[in-house]
Amino acid sequence: MSKPFFPEPTAESVARIQEWRARSNMLDWLDFDARIVDGQLRYQLGFDEHHIGNEIIRALHGGVVSSFLQVCATAEVVGRAGPGIVARPISVHCDFLRPAQAMNMQGETRIIQKGRRMAFLESIGWHEDREKPVGKANIAIRLLDSGTS
Repeated sequence: MSKPFFPEPTAESVARIQEWRARSNMLDWLDFDARIVDGQLRYQLGFDEHHIGNEIIRALHGGVVSSFLQVCATAEVVGRAGPGIVARPISVHCDFLRPAQAMNMQGETRIIQKGRRMAFLESIGWHEDREKPVGKANIAIRLLDSGTS
C-alpha cells in the first residue's frame, strides 16, 4: 500500500482549520465549517441570503460555490499538512454541474498529487445527495513553510 500524501485527519486537523477560519472574514461570510465524517474531513457552506446570485430561481452565486470549493481544498491542506505549512491557492478550475439551491452545501476534497512545493486537489460540493454534485473544482496549491510565507 502506498504512503498517503498527508496524515489522516484527526481532531487536531479540525482544530487547525478552526484556528485558520477564525482569522478570515471571508470564511465567516461563507459560514464555513469543518468536521470529520467517516474518517474524512467534511466541509459545510452555511446558507445565507447574501449567497444568492439569481433571485429568480433562488440559486447560489457561482462565485460563492467556486470560493467554497477552493476553501475546502485549502482547508484540507491546512488541516492535514500540519503546523508550519502555509497553503496558497494558485489555480482553480470549477465546473458547475447543476443549479446550487438556496440551502447549505457540503463539500469534500481529495488529494490527487503532492510534491514538495505544490499539491493538486479536487473538491466536490453537493446539497443533500453526494451522488448529485452541484460543482467540482480542481485546485493547485503552493505549499510554503510558515517562515517563508
